[in-house]
Amino acid sequence: MTCRTDGLPDGWFAGHMVCRTHGLPARRLEGRAIAADDRAHPGTMDYSPPAPDPKETTVLTRHALAAAAAIVASLAISSGAAGAQTRTPYQPPRLADGHPDLQGEWSYQFLTPVEKAIGNDLVVSPERAAQLVDLIRKTAKALGEAALDPEAVNPDSHSLAIVRGENRTRQVIEPSDGLLPYTPEAAKQATARMALFRQQFTGQHADGPEDRLTWERCLAGMGQAPLMTTWAINMIRQIVQTPKDLVVWSEAGGETRIVHIGGAPLPPAMRSLLGDSTGHWEGDTLVVETMGFRSDDAYRLSIGIGRPILIGLNSKVVERFSRIADGELLYQFTVDDPAIYAKPWLAEYSMKKASEPMFEFACHEGNYGLPDILKGARMNEKRAAAAATASGPSIASPPAKP
Repeated sequence: MTCRTDGLPDGWFAGHMVCRTHGLPARRLEGRAIAADDRAHPGTMDYSPPAPDPKETTVLTRHALAAAAAIVASLAISSGAAGAQTRTPYQPPRLADGHPDLQGEWSYQFLTPVEKAIGNDLVVSPERAAQLVDLIRKTAKALGEAALDPEAVNPDSHSLAIVRGENRTRQVIEPSDGLLPYTPEAAKQATARMALFRQQFTGQHADGPEDRLTWERCLAGMGQAPLMTTWAINMIRQIVQTPKDLVVWSEAGGETRIVHIGGAPLPPAMRSLLGDSTGHWEGDTLVVETMGFRSDDAYRLSIGIGRPILIGLNSKVVERFSRIADGELLYQFTVDDPAIYAKPWLAEYSMKKASEPMFEFACHEGNYGLPDILKGARMNEKRAAAAATASGPSIASPPAKP
């Protein structure tokens, strides 16, 4: 088994390391990574003690000097190796209260789905990553053309998610098979929900606005927990932080979610599309727990590939924010709900420092999509009715009454 910490300062990273077991799924081990210098150059140090003068040194003395030299060399080797292994890990910038500064504009511009859908390997080479990106973009183009959606036809993203320098094919890292561990009943619901989404995406199910997706109605965008990703547009989030609150503003949908650090949860009867988020620090990681969701926003889609994440009325979303490099914010999440998931699971991706500014998402002001979808559905109904009238009564129709 070999372990590596690609792309990290001095071979370190916060919390765990990635190990490759040659042909087996990558695993994550808690603890400390071995410094890169130690792997490339095992600790050695040449030590040549001065040769004793045979005229002045007895055989016993020569033996004692040789033994002492060996001890000194051994200590020097151990000291060198230990020094290399105890280098200071990455230290994030901190606010006045001593906690890491998570603030800034962060981009999540990638095409990696939540669960396994494009191969068995969690980590792939850059060459394989390019092939998978091409495959995903072709899938997006087909879906976008079916939906007459120019934004979905040509995704802004051109890469997989990169976490600690590695190209990731999925966000789920536990369980090791890369699949969301749904209960049998929940698995059926997730598959049905994905089928319904594809129908909605192509203009079906448009009897009224209630049949449409929440983001089409400007009710919810991409700011709910857990923070989902999209292949179309608006892939930047801004974080503003104080000792008592953390604010996450998602450009997609223009949503603002406030996390009360050290606060108490609201009563269960108080529900919202964004839920109720409270946080606490575990070392340098901010842990956020969100509950109080509504039934009309019961799933989270990723990039349109694979099954969605189901969210129930009693679900608790747990998110972890960790700054692991100057330009990298590690985001880990899971959903705790025994009625939906058969066992615990964990997903992660990294957000990178954004190189572009955020813009206003004027959803209601520019929402021509929703009324046009409903108008189109009414036009299709009229055409179908006119075609049925023009074709006359069918053979199966009962004779008209006199």
